[in-house]
Amino acid sequence: MRENKIGLLALQETHLSDQLAEQASNLYQRRLSIINSPHPSNLTGSAEIAFVINKELVKVEDVITHMLIPGRAMYILLKWHHTSTLNAINIYAPNNLSKHPQFWLELQERWAYLHLPKPDLLLGDFNLMEDLIDRAPARHENDRAVTALRECRQTLSVRDSWRLRFPIEHAFTFTTHGHTMSRIDRIYAKEDLEDSLSDWTHDTPSIPTDHKMVTVRLALTNSPLIGKDRWSWPLGLLHDKELNKYINQKGQQLHTEMKNLPPNDRTTNVQTLWQTFKDNIKREAAKAARKQIPKITQ
Repeated sequence: MRENKIGLLALQETHLSDQLAEQASNLYQRRLSIINSPHPSNLTGSAEIAFVINKELVKVEDVITHMLIPGRAMYILLKWHHTSTLNAINIYAPNNLSKHPQFWLELQERWAYLHLPKPDLLLGDFNLMEDLIDRAPARHENDRAVTALRECRQTLSVRDSWRLRFPIEHAFTFTTHGHTMSRIDRIYAKEDLEDSLSDWTHDTPSIPTDHKMVTVRLALTNSPLIGKDRWSWPLGLLHDKELNKYINQKGQQLHTEMKNLPPNDRTTNVQTLWQTFKDNIKREAAKAARKQIPKITQ
């Protein structure tokens, strides 16, 4: 989450009891906030979902959560930027397709009973594909299960944004022992957010799992414009002897050139000499950084 700058992570099939979640929260309390939803009748067994919030990117003080279906569906609302909010529903749908109609109906009823707003994102492991292209070899899914999922999606007003943007691409996230591939892990989004979604990935995460992780970058419409970064000196270069020697020589040369300036020269003056001096030492500092930082990283 730190390296990839993930603000909100939705986990499924965590096998995580409240006790284990508390231990993990205590271990990473400076960086992460873990909101767990275990299965009420089978702790650390099947199901279980969780949201993980990156405290370095997202405020956790005003987070609101609702357990829609314990261990299967959880709602979260959090502040995203200034007055903007982001709400999402984390899903871990049943493996048994015959249970899907009841699952999606129960989700809608619970969402309506709590008078929750329509989610910006509906994401997770759906254990079901809506389109033939999302399975290899291609085959039709259970019609009642697909219909129930689509009715739920329409009620919540979310769409398969990645598939709409890439209508003929393959991106499988799970492979069975029989080598059947499918895109059961997906992120649905509100239609008016789709223009703000970018950098979709379906990659293998660094932790052991048989699923690929789906990620997307969301830039809200009222976010400030962030321009090109300003380069700054790495602090470690302050103790670079060769670089300091070069700067000292260039500084003495600059002092001499300033003392010997002709009067009223519009092409060469103190300002142009000073700018040239800064450009030169910045260029040398960048060279030194390219040599030193890889060594530190190694």
